[in-house]
Amino acid sequence: MSAVLLGASQTSAAATPVKSNPTPAAAPATAPGSGGASLERSGSGSSAEARGPEAVCTFKTRGDYVHVSSSAFEASGHGWWVNGNCPTSTAVVTVELQEYYNDGRWRTKGTVGQATVRSGGGAGNRATGRAGCDNNTLTGWRSVVDVDLVGVADTPEKLITPARNINCRRY
Repeated sequence: MSAVLLGASQTSAAATPVKSNPTPAAAPATAPGSGGASLERSGSGSSAEARGPEAVCTFKTRGDYVHVSSSAFEASGHGWWVNGNCPTSTAVVTVELQEYYNDGRWRTKGTVGQATVRSGGGAGNRATGRAGCDNNTLTGWRSVVDVDLVGVADTPEKLITPARNINCRRY
């Protein structure tokens, strides 16, 4: 007499765990070259009172390279504006610092600087963004500078300064 076993297997397969390769979390890193970026961007504004060609005015948004501050162990970047022919003497300047990460993205870090300043720049006449350093590992930084003319509508473009690798890393 013979027996046939239907619907069941004589062998059992042990589950083999699948090894996963988790992607490491993104971390601050040195930045690639700046590719000819500028420290200046042209902007324009328009006055509600003016008509015709004189309704449009021009100005420049400027910023410096992000650097390690001489007064504290922190990344620092400045922004200011230079008036061309706009009917205002002040603008609100905003500076945010960005740190480069090894996933190719820039992340805003630290304290955003904002100040209402007169045209021209210089100490006391600019906004300053700051980010404390956790260590002195070489890391890529840049700043984003926005100028909003007081009392005059202006274009929304922002200046992104060229990337610089400095001895300041923040996690």
